[in-house]
Amino acid sequence: MCDFSILFDGQTLATFVVGDRRWIWPAVATAVLGLLSILWLNRDRLTRQMLGPVLRSVAWLLLAACLVNPLWSSSRPRSGANVLAIVTDNSRSQLVSPDGTTQTRAAQFTVALKTGESSEPVGWLRRLGQDFELRRYTVADRLLQTERLDAVEFDGHASSLNSALRSLQQRYQGQPLAGILLLTDGNATDGAVDPELLKLLPPVYPVVPSEGPLTADAAVGQWTVSQSAFDDAPVTLQITPRIEGTTNGRIRVILADAAGTPIETQVRDVQDSTPLRFRHRPVTAGTVFYQIKVELLNAADDSLQPEATLVNNTQLISVDRSARPKRILYVSGRPNWDFKFLRRAVETDPLLSMVGLIRIARKEAKFDFRGREGQTSNSLFRGFDKADPDTVEEYDEPVLIRLNVAENELQSGFPQKAEELFQYDAIVIDDLEADFFLADQMTLLYDFVSQRGGGLLMMAGQESFAQGDYSRTPIGELLPIDLERRAEFPQGPVRLSLTRDGWLQPWVRLRDDETAEQERLQQMPAFVTINPTGYVRPGAIVMAQVEDSAGTQWPALVVQRFGRGRTGAVCVGDLWRWRLQAGLQALTNPQPDADQPQPKPVAGQPAEDLSDHARACRQMMRWLVADVPQRLEVKVRDDLTQGTGAVTLTALVRGADFNVQENADVRFSVTAPDGQVFELTATPSDTEAGLFEAGLSAAAAGPWKMEATATLADAAEAPLTASLGWASQPDQQEMQSVRVNRTWVDEVAEKTGGRVTDLDEVELLAASLPQADAPLSEIWSWPIWHSWWVFMTAIACLSADWTLRRRRGLP
Repeated sequence: MCDFSILFDGQTLATFVVGDRRWIWPAVATAVLGLLSILWLNRDRLTRQMLGPVLRSVAWLLLAACLVNPLWSSSRPRSGANVLAIVTDNSRSQLVSPDGTTQTRAAQFTVALKTGESSEPVGWLRRLGQDFELRRYTVADRLLQTERLDAVEFDGHASSLNSALRSLQQRYQGQPLAGILLLTDGNATDGAVDPELLKLLPPVYPVVPSEGPLTADAAVGQWTVSQSAFDDAPVTLQITPRIEGTTNGRIRVILADAAGTPIETQVRDVQDSTPLRFRHRPVTAGTVFYQIKVELLNAADDSLQPEATLVNNTQLISVDRSARPKRILYVSGRPNWDFKFLRRAVETDPLLSMVGLIRIARKEAKFDFRGREGQTSNSLFRGFDKADPDTVEEYDEPVLIRLNVAENELQSGFPQKAEELFQYDAIVIDDLEADFFLADQMTLLYDFVSQRGGGLLMMAGQESFAQGDYSRTPIGELLPIDLERRAEFPQGPVRLSLTRDGWLQPWVRLRDDETAEQERLQQMPAFVTINPTGYVRPGAIVMAQVEDSAGTQWPALVVQRFGRGRTGAVCVGDLWRWRLQAGLQALTNPQPDADQPQPKPVAGQPAEDLSDHARACRQMMRWLVADVPQRLEVKVRDDLTQGTGAVTLTALVRGADFNVQENADVRFSVTAPDGQVFELTATPSDTEAGLFEAGLSAAAAGPWKMEATATLADAAEAPLTASLGWASQPDQQEMQSVRVNRTWVDEVAEKTGGRVTDLDEVELLAASLPQADAPLSEIWSWPIWHSWWVFMTAIACLSADWTLRRRRGLP
């Protein structure tokens, strides 16, 4: 039975156990009789010399305690029964010498591992092998078991530390894994550590290399890519360089194209932590690749500073711009200037394609061409080749013309089926009354925005909004303005200005700075045609407004989110005056504006319209079709658990009615940086309907491109296609930082019950592990009375007592 325990740092080091309880009372009696005898025989000395009797009493009690056979008992790992995993991070980041010395981290690890594996003298690894069953591993992009660690090659392109810990937890689940000794710098490339995983792990003992003063090093650091409808520079790259080891000098950041040709360069002080922004306007659609380069300069900007590594000074970035133009259907009640200028503005934009459906006559045609005798159909509709000649439009139907359409597109006028309407990404309605649409067509438009996720914009023609009787109709419900309450018409010309919300939106502005934008607004002409709307719906945002000479204001541009899509209202009806003014100025002053980019003429293509009106139109149309769902949407998702460059290609397939399609044949054609093509067949996802997946190991560094093809069950429907690109940069990701990641190793050690150890102290760590808790332990006991120190202590006490007595002349 345990009488007491010895604790240290919350752990039980040893326990005192009474081996023979039958001798407890005889031992107590012996101790008491002996103490009484000592006190009686030494009663004269108690007042003069207390030390002698005390020493004699200690010796007597110690000998009396041996009668109960006292035992020291402690637990220790059962020799060879517990597993200890030794994991070495053999990624290329260990080849860095952060302090500028000739010895890299890899060299430090190699020396320590060779010492541990040596047999003469016995190394620390071999000593651990006497108490544990050692399992040796290396980890780079994945966990690999090895026989020895003294010949490790540090050539891995990743540090999948989190995946390695998860793999060990799964591999040794239910087995006596006593701990994990991890030699690493803590720079994991497979994301943040999972707190739930750490709860399941045995103690982890990170061993980190020694780290002195760091050599200067510059890296690309953090970067983000955003796209907007801003016409001058729709792509914005924000770069936050990482500077380590120095506070002096300057840093130069270069934005280049995929071929390395510089586009823009920015230089700033090293101590300035403000992110750098690069704006660029790609020429083509599809995936565009950029290179980011950083260089560490001296204070004079005339030479480069030496760095710990140059691998992390470059980064390849991919920007996905839709390869398929977004299609916009423009429906107008009459030919007008707005459609002419809007179509001219977007015809050179590779991301936009505008289809026109223009009514040139109402139900009763105002003119006719003579036909053959006996023909009763409207002559303007002859040639539409309908199957039934009797269904060709009669005189009581509107006369429509189609512009920029396919052969069979919009032959029946405005679409009446979801499959026909949902092929467009946005609808623009201008100068068209509500009676033009059938009830089913209005409901279809409502579903187009709310469920399909398309965009709807109503222009301010004379038969739009309340003047077109859209109040209390499904289309009226979509608009961001309240048509039930009307406002007074302005008494004279009005001037346009931006609201606070409008200033914050890049697609509403045309200039980068406020001063230039204010000057542009002042140069705009006054407008005289407005569809007055005094009230906007809750949740809608007024981006621009107009004001008359009396100071009365009316909304000019109102937008809102609606369901999955978005809607907008342009309340100014003569925006074409803006474009005519620009054309007149171009005639009177043919010199181009130096601040505006000039289009490069391309043979066989119209010149790009760079007037402010055209740019505003393009930006508004890009906003209208932004984030509109497509029938085939492809993505690339990093799969960090499968090794270097591993990705999962996904494709979400929708039918013509934009319901997900599970019955489809999806294939990926992937082109590697060296031109090699991989053909992959996707399989349906287990978690989401209509989603198809395929795995790929894209370990080669450089730009990767993928084209997806989805063949639906309906053989009459053409296959869907989509493309995407991404950049694989395993070395840059591995070399992001040259500093030991103390945060990662401290968190892992603390939450698993281990401790962080410097590489110089690894032998001390190895010596302490056999005394640590282990899944399989054994009780080790030994008798105290059989120890030499017990009797030596008793003899020493009696000898000291005798010496004291002899010094005083006592027998």
